[in-house]
Amino acid sequence: MPDMILYRGERENTWPEPAVRLVWGGLTIREPWPGARLPNQAATGAWCALSRAITAGGRDPAVFSRALREGGTPHGLAFTRTPPTTRADHEYVVTLRQARTFLLRYGGVGGWTPGEEVPWAGDPAAVTQDYVVLNGPVVNRSTVLGYGHCAEPPLVTLLTDVPTRWVTSVDGRPIGGHGLRVLTDSALSDAERCALTELRRP
Repeated sequence: MPDMILYRGERENTWPEPAVRLVWGGLTIREPWPGARLPNQAATGAWCALSRAITAGGRDPAVFSRALREGGTPHGLAFTRTPPTTRADHEYVVTLRQARTFLLRYGGVGGWTPGEEVPWAGDPAAVTQDYVVLNGPVVNRSTVLGYGHCAEPPLVTLLTDVPTRWVTSVDGRPIGGHGLRVLTDSALSDAERCALTELRRP
């Protein structure tokens, strides 16, 4: 399975700086859906929430997709699949190993389910409709859930937290001794700790 490369820019007036942002184990979501939180994230609970959200929007994935793109969401993180054309204060590159992409299928009473697998994980230019991203063959064997948008530029909204080990670089630097050094919990100031309240994971 191919790797999927994702790019995310963050502004300092909205998110903590990277050394602080990654303290709780990765890129965490402000209001994650059930099962989407580090360190014990699983896609199953988040998938149920996704299915309900699409159904609540009139069972139209395009309407749901547009709402995610235009309004943003506290239960997801927006990424582009191609390098950004404008600079943000901090730029993250994330690699999803063994990513798999599936069409959405409506299953009636059971809600939405992954449908046919499509080979879009490594080629965003091939996308022709909205899709879902997993890193397993089925939802209950995946630790990532993403919603892929058929849009320009190609976008993916991740609905699960992103562990630090998936972060390839921050502002062009690797994470570690020769790049970005992530602070420890004990090194945080009171102001930084307060800013991270919504992002803290158990």
